[in-house]
Order: sequence, then C-alpha cells, then structure tokens
Amino acid sequence: MITRVFSVRVWAPVGVLTSLAYCLHQRRVALAELRGAGGQRFVDRSLLELKMVQVVFRHGARSPLKPLPQEEQGGMFAGQLTKVGMQQMFALGERLRKNYVENIPFLSPTFNPQEVFVRSTNIFRNLESTRCLLAGLFQRQKEGPIIIHTDEASSEVLYPNYENCWSLRQRTRGRRRTAYSQPGVSEDLKKVKEGMGIDNANEVDFLMLLDNMAAEQEKTVPCRLHGR
Repeated sequence: MITRVFSVRVWAPVGVLTSLAYCLHQRRVALAELRGAGGQRFVDRSLLELKMVQVVFRHGARSPLKPLPQEEQGGMFAGQLTKVGMQQMFALGERLRKNYVENIPFLSPTFNPQEVFVRSTNIFRNLESTRCLLAGLFQRQKEGPIIIHTDEASSEVLYPNYENCWSLRQRTRGRRRTAYSQPGVSEDLKKVKEGMGIDNANEVDFLMLLDNMAAEQEKTVPCRLHGR
C-alpha cells in the first residue's frame, strides 16, 4: 500500500479538529474549482508538489510456519524468506525506483538516510524482505549507513500483538475452538487429513493446511511483481 500525503504539524487536540475541518473545506473548494463542464475534473499536475510517500508492504514468499507432518522443508527454517520471496521484494524495489526516482525525481538515486526512514518488525524474514526491497530501490548504492528501525516484540504495533493488547486477546479468545465446533467443520477436516494421509491425531487444522498450500503455490510463480 502506497500513501502520498502532505505533512501537517498539529499542536493541540483543538488544532486537530480545526485543521481537519479547514482541510476538508479547502479540498471541497479546490475540487469545485477544478470541475469543468459536465462535471469533469481538470488538474494541472505542474501545480502539485509531492511531500511524502509512505510504503507499507508485507514480506515476500516464505516457507510454511508449521510444515505438515509428512512434508520436508528442504533445509529451510519455518517461515524463512525463500529465493522467490527475495526476487519479489527486489522487483518491488525496482518498481518504486521507477516511480519515485526515474519518473518523479522525488528520491535521490542512491540511499540517503536523510530522505528515507525504514521501519520493520524484528522478524528475520521481514528484515530480509526490507533489505531486498532497498537493494532494488537504490541498486545497492548508498551515501550512509542503512538503519532499519525495529521495536521490541512486547510493544510492536505493526502486527496483531496479543502480548500487549488486552482487548485483542479478549476479542479472539476461543475463536478457533468455536469455529471447529460448527456443524460439519471437524468432519470435513478429518476427511481432508485422511485424503492427505495425515494421522488424525496430528494437530493439523485448516489454517495450517492453507499456509502450506500458499507456500507451495509461490514456488510455481517466479515473480508476481514483474510486469505490473
């Protein structure tokens, strides 16, 4: 997800509401002025100035978090970024370079820590994904050290964190048990496991099966980001 925004400094809670109302009013006025006959909008892009770009992305393709009992990881760790995943993130970096270095001269062609702030969760596949994206974006050229900012697992907010959010724990407590108590679900899971030759005593559920299927499908797609 890519978000382009104008930077705004807010000094007080009252200022937030005032600024928001003013911005909405200005936006309505600007849209009204830009509308021509027939309701068409005309925007002179030369009058626009890009202030900031926020890029939010997930990691690339990875190995299953919990491999099925009869499956082998091929020497990989659970949840490890695969070669395909590295290619995906490098390709995404190249796309960003084309957009914000070549087409729009927003970023310098080499990494400059004064221009780019990098944030990641402290999970190895995510750190690797970030490094691959930066390699594609800046073609391994840099003017200073590349620092990837992370947070402690106990206070991380970039993923659903059950450790530090009491409300999240309460809302999700018992959901899996409730789901499998629905009519037919347990029976369907048993049939699937039997068809795959998995002992019913093994703790394999539909989420685990889905995760393994998704990881297997990624192996057949060299790089989904090229050509888009």
